Amino acid sequence: MNNSKKLKAIVAVLFCFIIILVILLVYAVGQSKEPSESSSTPSNSSTTASQTTLSQTTGSQTIVSQTTPANETMELKLYYYDADDYEKPKEIRNIITDKKLYETDLTSAINNVLSSTDIKINKAVLDGKNITIDLPKETVKKFNSGSAGGITHTNILAMTVLNLSGVEQMQVTMDGEAGIESDHFSFNGTFIKPEEGKKYTFSPSDNPGKTLEF
Repeated sequence: MNNSKKLKAIVAVLFCFIIILVILLVYAVGQSKEPSESSSTPSNSSTTASQTTLSQTTGSQTIVSQTTPANETMELKLYYYDADDYEKPKEIRNIITDKKLYETDLTSAINNVLSSTDIKINKAVLDGKNITIDLPKETVKKFNSGSAGGITHTNILAMTVLNLSGVEQMQVTMDGEAGIESDHFSFNGTFIKPEEGKKYTFSPSDNPGKTLEF
């Protein structure tokens, strides 16, 4: 009986020892895996940080794009006349114009305003409050297309240009030559800005005019 008890005791001790070894082995395996998991965490964190940085960069670019100012515009007026009424415009059209174009290329800006008419200018030169408009001969001929043509073309050009900001007086030349006149129009003088709601006035020059030659 004593031998049997001793054997059981030895088996029990061995069993306990085996259990302890298994526990230690499991613990050791668990410890060996932790560094690997730990090293992957910074990698994920780095990736997240990289993605965050990229996201922030992209967002910044979008904001810059959205806040880029559009070209600034200004409103100019085309005074359109016809033969029904020489004193009052039939229509005043608001023309949206690029402000930078107006400041850097006045000639193109005025031609844009006049684009719906048959008037085209060679050049516009602003000197203080005085502006000189140079017309090509082909355009000037249209001013002499009967009395109605002369008045309506003159009205459109004079009222449109004299109502530009800061302009008080206008002289008109033809291919650089001043004082041109004919049967139905005269550029031999100065067009003067009207009071609000009124028509321009024309002050003839004391010098003799030059007749338009066809």
